[in-house]
This record gives sequence, C-alpha cells and structure tokens, in this order.
Amino acid sequence: MNFNDYHRLYYYMNYFCGQQQQQHQRQQASLLAQEENPRPGPAIAHDHYDQVYQEQDQNIANLPVQTVRPEKGKQRKQREAKPYANLKPTARRLRKREYEKIFKEAASSMHKDVKSVKVSLEFDTGTQLSFFPRKGSDRDNTTLEDETVKTIQDVKNVQRVIAIKDKYRISDEALHELHMLMVAIPSKNKIQEERKRLNSTLELFSHPTADCTRRKAADIIEYVMKQQKFKELYAEEETLLLRFSCDGAKIAKNINSVRGVFKILTPRHSLPKEIKELSMSPEDEYSLFFYIGDESRPVLENLVLETFEEMQMLQTDGIELDGKKYSIKWIMTCDWKALSLIKGINGAQCDHFCMWCHCSKRQICDFSIPSWPIQRSPEEQLLLLEKKEQGYKDRDLCPFIHYMDMPIDDLHLRIRISLKLFNQVVTWSIDQKAEEKLRGELKRIGVSFRIWEERGDDKLNTKVKKWSQPTGDDLRRIIEQLQLHNVLENRNDRRYVSIESLTISQLKDELASRNLEKKGKKCDLVSRLKQAIGNNTKIKKKSNSRLQVSYEFSDEDEEQDLDIEALQQLWETFHDLMESLRSLPGTAAYKNEETFQKEAMEWASNFRKQTFDEDVIPYIHALVYHVPQFLERFKYLHDIGVAQVERKNFDHRQAYFGSTNRNGGKFKQKISKQILERENRMLWVDLEGVDRKRRPYLKKI
Repeated sequence: MNFNDYHRLYYYMNYFCGQQQQQHQRQQASLLAQEENPRPGPAIAHDHYDQVYQEQDQNIANLPVQTVRPEKGKQRKQREAKPYANLKPTARRLRKREYEKIFKEAASSMHKDVKSVKVSLEFDTGTQLSFFPRKGSDRDNTTLEDETVKTIQDVKNVQRVIAIKDKYRISDEALHELHMLMVAIPSKNKIQEERKRLNSTLELFSHPTADCTRRKAADIIEYVMKQQKFKELYAEEETLLLRFSCDGAKIAKNINSVRGVFKILTPRHSLPKEIKELSMSPEDEYSLFFYIGDESRPVLENLVLETFEEMQMLQTDGIELDGKKYSIKWIMTCDWKALSLIKGINGAQCDHFCMWCHCSKRQICDFSIPSWPIQRSPEEQLLLLEKKEQGYKDRDLCPFIHYMDMPIDDLHLRIRISLKLFNQVVTWSIDQKAEEKLRGELKRIGVSFRIWEERGDDKLNTKVKKWSQPTGDDLRRIIEQLQLHNVLENRNDRRYVSIESLTISQLKDELASRNLEKKGKKCDLVSRLKQAIGNNTKIKKKSNSRLQVSYEFSDEDEEQDLDIEALQQLWETFHDLMESLRSLPGTAAYKNEETFQKEAMEWASNFRKQTFDEDVIPYIHALVYHVPQFLERFKYLHDIGVAQVERKNFDHRQAYFGSTNRNGGKFKQKISKQILERENRMLWVDLEGVDRKRRPYLKKI
C-alpha cells in the first residue's frame, strides 16, 4: 500500500468515526428524552444498550482522529485575494457579503439616532459597489446599488460595444473571449440583455412558413425622420421623395436572398455642390423586407405583396410627422431583371425588351430615330395584358409607381456596356494571339486577369478559351487607363474571325443560318460549326449575318482595318459619358439632357462602325434615348442608382456569417429575422449617436 492509498483510507476512517460519534450522540439524546417522558408500553432493557454503547465508545476512543497536517517547516502559503473586478458573479456575491458583515459590525456600535448608513466602495477599475449596513426606509432599501444594477454609464458602454459588434460583425464567442482578457468589455450576458431590448426598436413581421421578415415603411420613416440631417433637409418641403429598389444576391454558396430597400432622397431642386453632402452610404438604405429564396415572380407575389400594399397606402394617404403632414412620392430603380419581374414585362432577351418604350429588337440598332418617348403606362398595361402585346406578360406589382418614375440605374448601365467593350478586346486579342500582351497591360494598371483553355468531350477534342470577368471598379479602371495599342494591332480583313473567339450567341446564329442544332455548351457549338465548314479555324462573315459590321462591304473592299485609334476614342467617349452621370449639376463634367443625348447618339453610331450590330445591347438603347429623359426629370441620377444597394448585398453576406447562427445552434431562428434585428440595432445607433467620435488627425511638422 503506497502513501496515497494509506492517506485515502486514513481519511475515510476519520470520516466514519465522526459519523459513528454523531449517531451515538443522537441515540443517547433520544434515550434521555424517553426517560424523562416515558411512553406507555413494555420496559426497555437499558442495561443492554448501555453495555453496547460503552463497547462502541471504547473502540472509537482507540482510533486515531487527528487530521493530516503539513510537515514542520512547510507552512501553507496564503493566496492573495483576487481583485473584485476579476471575480465571477458568484464570488462577487460572497465578497460583497463579507464587506456587509464587516460594516454591519461597525455600524452596530454607532448611536441609535443614526437612521441609516450607506457605504460606497470604488475599486481601481472604476467599478462601484454600494450597500446599507444600517437600513432605513423602504425607499432606501429599493435604491441598493450593486454590480447587477446598471448605471447610465454602464448602459452606454454596453450600447457602444453592441454598435461596434454589429458594425464589424463580431461574434458573441469572440467578444466573450475578449471580455475574459480585458475587464473593460461588458460580459456576454449584459450584451445579450441590452441587445434584446434594441432588437425591438422597430416591429418585425415574420412569414409563418418561409424565411421572410419585413418592416413597415411608415415605422421606418417615422423613426428615421427624427435624425437632425433629415429634419434640416425637409424643413421646408411637403413631399418626401423615396427611392425603392429590389435586388437578389447569394449570401452563401447555395443560399439565395432577396432584399427590398428604400432611401430618402435629397429634393431635386436643392442638390448640394459636393457629392460628400449627399446620402451615399449603405447605412442609408433601409430594408423593408428580406427573405431567403430565389428572385422570381412567384416568390415575390407570395412573400412581399403586403409591403407593396403598404407603400401604395403611404403614397395615397401620406404620413404625419411631428404635427406636419407629408405626401409621399415613390420612385423605383433596379437592375433590368428586377424591373421586369416587378412590372410584369418581358426580359431584355425578348423582342419587345425595353422597359419604357415599344422599341423592338429589329429597331435596336437604328440610331437614326430621333427619339423614343416613354410610352408605357399602367393604363396601357391593363388593356394589352390579355393579348400579351408589347411585351406585357403579368400584372404590375407596383402600379402606383409610373414608368416615368423608374430612372435607369447608372451602375448596371456602366457595367454591362463596359463588359461588352472589354470582351470584344479579349476576343480580338485571342484572334491575334496577343493574350500575353493583354495580361501584361492589365497588370500594369493593377487589374487581375487570367485566361485559360478547356477541352470539350467531343470527338475533335475542341479547345475553348475562357477568361475571368473583372469587377465594377476594375472595369472603370480598364476603360479609363487601358492602352489598346499596347495589346492590339490594326488588323486586315475584319470579315475573317476565329471560331473560338465567337460568343455563344454568335455561334448559335451561324449554326441557325446553316439549319444546324444550336443547343449545347460552347465547346459543342464550336465543334459543330467546325464540322460544318470543314474544320477551318476561321469563317468569313456574310452580308446577311448578324456578325456583319454596321457598314456594308463592297466587292472592291477586300481589306478593312481594325482602327485602334478610333476604338480607343470610343472608349474615352464612353468614359466621359459615364463620368458625367456621377457629376453634380453646375460642375465642369456635368452634361445636361440635350448635350448628353447628342454625344450618346454619336457614340452609339461609332460603336456600330467599330464593332458589330449584335453587340448593341438594350442598355445602349437606354443610354441613348432614356437616360436624357430621366436627366431632364431628376437632374442627377447617381444618388438614385443602386450602387449602395450592391454594397448592402455584401453587408448582408458578411452579416450572415458574422451576426447570425446560420440556422444552427440550440435555439434556431430565422436568418431574415436576425439580419433585420441587426439593422434595428444599427438604426438605433444612428439616431442616438452612440458611435465613437474619431479624434482629428493633426500631422506633426
């Protein structure tokens, strides 16, 4: 038996002896009680019990009862008491009881005329602890202050932490670990309690079956208009100008989401002189609804019709704020897909593609037409809906928003046309075998780009070129800074092009002209076309092909040059047009509606000459004919656009990973509700001004 086993047995023997002594004492006490108050019944053999107890006492007396003590010279060190702020809640309560006991003994020796005694302790960390050793009235008893009662400063600290947590999407676990290291951070329980209170800033309405949550537009407007900037902006106005937008995006690899947001716009007649004075932040995009699902017509009809009805009621009845009645004016700006879904019109790929006029695909390339007025209206839609004419296919979900109040989004306008210009240059560089030159030029201006080959599974083992698509900011840099003469050369005989450089639509057109099957992937289309023309690598464009350039070739013109200088000028003109949409009225780069339409029409004609008719997309038609109309109506379009809505999409994606439980955990909650609860908290922070004010930076000389 080793020392540990002996020590354990010795401890159990001491414990057993102690139990036996207590039992003996209880039995003796009961016998004495029976002798003093005897009960009727047979006599008890006291002598027998006394003999038994004497034997037990003798055995117990012979057992060692001393406890194990430390060896001499090895005195146990007393641990230093932890600071009060570092203790856990249970230890804090015990420490507080010790303090109360000490001060109660001191207060008991005081004179009786002292009605109550209050003790306030302040620790090094700034934490305060208060109690009453001698209690007075009930009112004094109810004002006891300890660490569980929040002072105003404590609540503000918790609110600041919640604001930072929501802004930078910090998880509860990460904040808890920081709290365990740094005492200044509030505990997880305090943060959760305050967060629950802030979640109810605005009422949320969840769908009973789907993961969809919405807020009332009237509640948001009433809350937001309390901010000083909006009070000053609409102090002398009687109509609130609100822009609604709807957009879908993925918040995870296999999770689609759709949000509907609105923004309070600056009155068009009082635009500022600098862009920084405008509302150009994703925090100014207030979410009306958010749901997990596809961006499709049936889902929109099923989940968000109540939101559209509330918007229509607001525009009809107006809203009263601080005793002043405001009328509501809704305008809507979305990408082309969302507009077609909400308004019930065919998409951009259909014959009647335009969202504002009756232009068809047969007329899309004819820029000799002086104007295309806004011809669509809710009344016309009701008349032509049954016959499915002029592109109408479904009822309008927002009939209270007129087509004249649907300005085009400048962000998607710029991206779609810029992508078309960029992809043209990529296909020409592939045809001229100048991929390395293109990659080097893009690297020079700071744009990441790669191009690769994929092999098809056909018999010919066809190689297909594919390349990465730049982002919106990269496209703006490409159009502005890319030097085409460093990549391309003036090419002869533009009627011959490489089959691999053709787009899918071009390949389908060539196959259709030869009465061949046009379904399948790009590699299948390439191999099918090569088989049809004898496996040649190039084809000659015909006069009746959509690959034909804008001007017709004559038999004498055997060669036509790809004019790089003219193409570079085309890019520069487009960049100037897009930059003018970002410039405020009165600045040098701003163009009024007449100047813009004249330059845009001239640019579109040059675009046809330098490229192909099939590259004229619906956004080019809108650039020439409808952007000037909305410039005349709204003066400035950049703050109406959805650039900040796209940033809102990114913010929701980050919030999904950083501010929700992603449908996990013990208590599952809808993702849409968690995201809108976060926006409720951020809305409260904006109004109360809890954010830390940054110190001004003073550069040292």
